[in-house]
Amino acid sequence: MKADDIQALREARARLRDAARPDIVTRVHGTGKLTARERVRLLLDADSEVEYGSIAARTAEGEWVPEAGGVDFVGTVEGRPVIASSTDYTDHGGGYGAGRLGRLFALAYEQRWPLVLFVDGGGSRARHPRAGLGHVETSGSIGRFSFLDGIPELSGWTPIVAVVSGPSFAGHASLAGFSDFLVSTPGSSIGMGGPPMVEAALGHRLTPNELAGSEMHERAGGIDLLVPDEPSAVAAAKRFLSFYDNDREEVAPPDVDLDALAPDADGPYDMGEIVRAICDADSVFELRPRFAPALLTCLARIAGRSVGVLANQPLVDDGAIDHGAATKIARFVELCNAYEYPMLALIDTPGCVAEWRVKGQEPQVEPGLTRWHARPLIAHQQRTVPLVSVHVRRGRGLGAALMTGVSSTRGVPALRLGWPGVEIGRRDGYSAVVDHNAFDDIIAPSETRERVMRLFRLLGKPARREGKKHPIDTW
Repeated sequence: MKADDIQALREARARLRDAARPDIVTRVHGTGKLTARERVRLLLDADSEVEYGSIAARTAEGEWVPEAGGVDFVGTVEGRPVIASSTDYTDHGGGYGAGRLGRLFALAYEQRWPLVLFVDGGGSRARHPRAGLGHVETSGSIGRFSFLDGIPELSGWTPIVAVVSGPSFAGHASLAGFSDFLVSTPGSSIGMGGPPMVEAALGHRLTPNELAGSEMHERAGGIDLLVPDEPSAVAAAKRFLSFYDNDREEVAPPDVDLDALAPDADGPYDMGEIVRAICDADSVFELRPRFAPALLTCLARIAGRSVGVLANQPLVDDGAIDHGAATKIARFVELCNAYEYPMLALIDTPGCVAEWRVKGQEPQVEPGLTRWHARPLIAHQQRTVPLVSVHVRRGRGLGAALMTGVSSTRGVPALRLGWPGVEIGRRDGYSAVVDHNAFDDIIAPSETRERVMRLFRLLGKPARREGKKHPIDTW
């Protein structure tokens, strides 16, 4: 092997580094953002990274061609292996080659390693007129999956995180849509067709944010979390992944008197305070907080163990479950079941409610509740992780069943607890009762954490599975 060839290879790889393009780095930093390599460096543990696909091809003249459009690494996050891929919007618009992604997806599937994708850009790019989306030269051509069959295969098998901190359209938006956890920053946008396509097709000239801004997606449930900036997005990604590590040192809950937090028979209160009082201190991580806010969905820890918490929020619409809350329940149950997180349901709801929209002068019922309410029941029917339910105050109509599953199915709670004054029954004003036989025990609120903690310990940890249970609904 000639020394000149080795030197040429090193020079080609050096052109990929941020130090080789100071003007571009300055421009990126001027927008308040990080470069592709800085994102990955912030995510992965120091000195843990292994880079994939830095060289894309070699020309007929023998020149090495650096990869374009992004960077790919395997490394660790808090000591656990993770695959990290970041597009680079300043390089070919962040266009990726699907063969390279397929290689990473195959690796994630084989090793069951979580996947973190930074996806801002305008979609895929063809590398060769006969190659379509794939890499045919040197990087990423060998792998089990292509782009669109690879990432669906990972759904429910290993966690998929997407970070969007800029315009994300076409294939980039598809990647974001497949994720289990999607975090974005203000001013970002996510859509299948970008402004040029919309203008060409419809004649409307829109900015990316006007077309598909992250703030709109936050309200509609299209993203899981909106955070101020890219470092915050990386921190959120790390926090989501931390729950995949099911064993942490137990942390005591806040010093809060749950008996004093117990609600009166009527009136609003913040269920979030009760969630935080039961779980380990500073462990509660809420998902989709602005979508269907009458329902809280949180990852948290109880005695160091990862759990999923479903809770009605009486501060919003009295805790009633509309079609948005119903689909929020269903997807969260699927997430917890796929990754073996036992569940805690805190129930205080008047039941299901149709959502009204004012169109013109006449209010109209938002369609779909008759189908949406079935989604949580189907998810609970497939659920195999244990669930403990705590009736905090009311469980009327079908509301309690949507939170826990129907009691005659295999989704029945492992433990059903009620607080004093609990009320269950219909919403007709005549059938609401206090039926203590409907519960395994009636307890003082201050006993709740200890009861839940002990039962989860007794139930033990699930055995490692050889195959996945099911994919996770993208919505």
